Amino acid sequence: MQANMGIAGEFRVVVKRADGSTKIDTGCQKNLILNQGLDFFGGGKGTDMMSYCVIGSGNSQPVYTQNKLDTAVSGVAGTASSTKYDYDAARDGNLYKTNKVRKYSFTGLNNVNISEVGLASSYSDTTNYYLCTRALIKDSSGNPTTITVLNGEILEIYYKLWAVYDITDKTGQMSVLDGVGGSVTYNYKTRLANVGLTDAFAQNIGFAMETRLMFWELRTSEPVAITSAPYVSDYPNSAYLPVASSYTNSSYKRTYTYTAPVSLHNQGNRTLFLASGLNYYYILWQIRFGSVANDSPITKTNTQTLSLPIEFSWGRYEGAL
Repeated sequence: MQANMGIAGEFRVVVKRADGSTKIDTGCQKNLILNQGLDFFGGGKGTDMMSYCVIGSGNSQPVYTQNKLDTAVSGVAGTASSTKYDYDAARDGNLYKTNKVRKYSFTGLNNVNISEVGLASSYSDTTNYYLCTRALIKDSSGNPTTITVLNGEILEIYYKLWAVYDITDKTGQMSVLDGVGGSVTYNYKTRLANVGLTDAFAQNIGFAMETRLMFWELRTSEPVAITSAPYVSDYPNSAYLPVASSYTNSSYKRTYTYTAPVSLHNQGNRTLFLASGLNYYYILWQIRFGSVANDSPITKTNTQTLSLPIEFSWGRYEGAL
């Protein structure tokens, strides 16, 4: 069973004079999510892709395989996040597009030329950082340009990171083993939840996968509409947190196994409600089960455990934002 997310990024460069007036505003420009930026989501490379912004003076064409700016000049931590999470079916169709914006302010540059920019999940100095995105700054005609930040001026970078989800139901089949050599084939249907209701999807854009506070619950009820907010009453007991597989670089996917012990969910389990390793705190996914034979739910007794592996995957979104 799979759950998928697309990632895209934009940035805006603003130069403020010493008196606070705006000298330059480039407007929003797209940036490239690097291969190692996609690997970041697998974990072990920092917590937040948007932790830092790094600026530089290089001008080589951005490519997926880069891992540094050409010539890094400075890096700073971000502040002042905002989120977009609304959904309008007539406007958005089958795609749910959310974003988070963070501001990065550079002072004391003093006549420094800036032509490249990127996000980093960690930053110690201009040599030691983990770069996740890269872009060249462009002029109004779309050509690479260099911006000179004079003494007393402030350089502000506004980064907007997008997460895009296909809201259509996804279907497939799986086999459930009974532990004594038999198996039952089930149809499954994966669907989003909480779409457009809160910033549940947007607030954690850019975070690496983890198991912290990953709510989940099996229920006898049917899935809800994508714009509904199913509530899980149980705080996740550490003994029942999903177990994550190790991450393989360049795979852009990771599997989490949700296991109900003998003491829990002894019923006809119709729907699994869960948060994911990329977004937590709210239930964002729901998966319905029905046997191929007669659409019966997955039945579990107090002598059985039930383990359900879910693959979370991600990649670049290159469509319109």
